[in-house]
Amino acid sequence: MIGDSIDLARLHARDPLLLTQLVRELSPRIWMAIRGYARDDEDADDLLQDCWIQILERLEAFKRRGSFAAWAIAVSRNVCRTKLRRARREGALTVAVEDIAELAGDQPDSLEELRLSREREVIYGALGKLPDRERDAIVLRVLEGRDTDEVAAILDVAPATVRTLLQRGMYRLRTMERVRMLLADRIDE
Repeated sequence: MIGDSIDLARLHARDPLLLTQLVRELSPRIWMAIRGYARDDEDADDLLQDCWIQILERLEAFKRRGSFAAWAIAVSRNVCRTKLRRARREGALTVAVEDIAELAGDQPDSLEELRLSREREVIYGALGKLPDRERDAIVLRVLEGRDTDEVAAILDVAPATVRTLLQRGMYRLRTMERVRMLLADRIDE
């Protein structure tokens, strides 16, 4: 498990073992941070690849002025914002060829798949609006199922701080209108 005790010499030398471990451990956190910028999960996966390319190209810029994870997430968000601005500027926000094929297909998606897709969009959007540390605590503890001590080590905080971050993050999620509406719909079922 990588905390913030990253060996900068190994990082700048692009040690394959260290980079593999970083990608494995940070990708879920980065993915959750960028999901709100993507059309769907597959688009988010593609964005994640682009983000890692930029992170690796900019490794020399990381000077340990904060945690590597926070820096990598900031780089990733910038990658997504740049792609979004470029797409808007070029007028490229059109329906993808695959989407046209799905629309023209003879078997529409089931209502259940559509409902689940919309629920994921609400959850990912809401998580993207949380402060980084609260979102990271929720992703690591709730979505990845790691224990409190492990999350504390990853975030380089005390276990009590993890519990506080979880409480704050969950409170913020519950106060978001779209999340409240989603919860109300689920309760009514």
